[in-house]
This record gives sequence, C-alpha cells and structure tokens, in this order.
Amino acid sequence: METINIKIDLSIVTHDSVSEHPFVNISLNGFPKFGEICERDTVVEFDVEIEDDTENFLTIEYYNKDAKQDVQIGHDGAISKDKRVEIDQIAFDDIELDFFQLSDPSAFKYETEDPMGANATGFDATKLTWNGRTTLHFTTPVYIWLLENL
Repeated sequence: METINIKIDLSIVTHDSVSEHPFVNISLNGFPKFGEICERDTVVEFDVEIEDDTENFLTIEYYNKDAKQDVQIGHDGAISKDKRVEIDQIAFDDIELDFFQLSDPSAFKYETEDPMGANATGFDATKLTWNGRTTLHFTTPVYIWLLENL
C-alpha cells in the first residue's frame, strides 16, 4: 500500500451571465474526492492510500453546461463568452505530468456527452469544453508508472 498526494490545477472559464458556474466532480476509482461549483481557478489536493500493483483511474467531470444560457455568440458568429473547465496540471507527489509526453495518450482521455462533440486523448483531453469527463488511467506503484509513461 502506498500513500499518494494528488494535486489538480483547474482553470475555470466562466462569465456573469451563466445559469450556474461550472460544477466539478473529481473521483479516484469511483470514490468522490471533490465536488463543488467553481467560480474561479481552483487547486484540488488530497492524499489517498492505494494498493500496490493495481490499475486505477482519476476522473474529472463537468456536467452543468447549458448551451442556451452559458454560451454567447458575438456579432461575427464566433463564441464571445463560454463556460468550460481546463486541467492545467496533475501531479503525483509533486511530480507533474507532462500531457505532451505521455507514452500512451489513450491513458488520458476526454469523453463528451454531446452527441455532436468529439472525444480527445493526450493534451487535448485537458479541455473539458462540454459536459463530459476526463479520465487518467494509471498503475501503482505510481513512481514506476511515471517513469514508464513520461
């Protein structure tokens, strides 16, 4: 068993006309670790105990975007105001993941709930632009997984 500190830096893109600021859920292996409405950039940090030699998944979810209330289109037809969540950084015991350097980009995946939207992997999975979730799959011991994947 190992104790791991997990730190997640989130950028919150929002504006005053939204129906509700982004609601973010973070869980590890399906167990909730954070669930709050985020009005500004947020750092979430927690310690967990995880069994050695196990497969694990860290999930960041965002599900309260309303296209009619939360997205504003300018006169030029482009989005002028939006609501979304962006993952700036994930660190295990102060070792930051480099989203560009993951040897297996599918280990970090965004899945949208929008039937017209696109799923993403690797660095592109850091942008939760619509209702959906980004999941990081990793194994323990974490330091070995980090060495093998960065």
